[in-house]
Amino acid sequence: MDAQREQIHRELDRGRAAFRAALDAIPPEAWRARSRNPGWTNAEVCFHVLLGFLLVPPLLRLMRWMAWLPGWCDAGFARLLDAATPLFHRVNALGPRVGARLLSRQALARLLDRVHARIVRRLERMDARDLRRGMRYPTRWDSRFRSVMTAEELLRYPVAHMEHHLRQLAAGGGGRPP
Repeated sequence: MDAQREQIHRELDRGRAAFRAALDAIPPEAWRARSRNPGWTNAEVCFHVLLGFLLVPPLLRLMRWMAWLPGWCDAGFARLLDAATPLFHRVNALGPRVGARLLSRQALARLLDRVHARIVRRLERMDARDLRRGMRYPTRWDSRFRSVMTAEELLRYPVAHMEHHLRQLAAGGGGRPP
């Protein structure tokens, strides 16, 4: 594996370890307590973090498909997604509430392990050209999304997203990080 892919692989491994450590650090009585994010509990923040990882495989597939289409296709798609920002924010707010009720802490850890392995397998099959491939993204959904993102940037996204949100966890629901 070349140095660039190896570095991304290490970041993904570090992210997986940090997520699992954060899950382990939350005492059982604080799992459903308020986080430092006023809209979510600790469990909901953790589910939301997992979503950042879950989005990567389908977005990599979409990026590959868009590479075969004329440039106006991904530009139009990004504009359509930007126009749907209010709906995205509703789903992004409600999804973690539902997901955190359906999945236990252990289920979140297992799901992260599976998606991490899928992302790493995909990374191992990518060459330098694949990592440079890009597509347009909706910039209103997340401040970490840029108007054009490469596969490399997309592969680094879930760890940056996770690092931001894990600071919102509160050990006792009173705003103290675990």
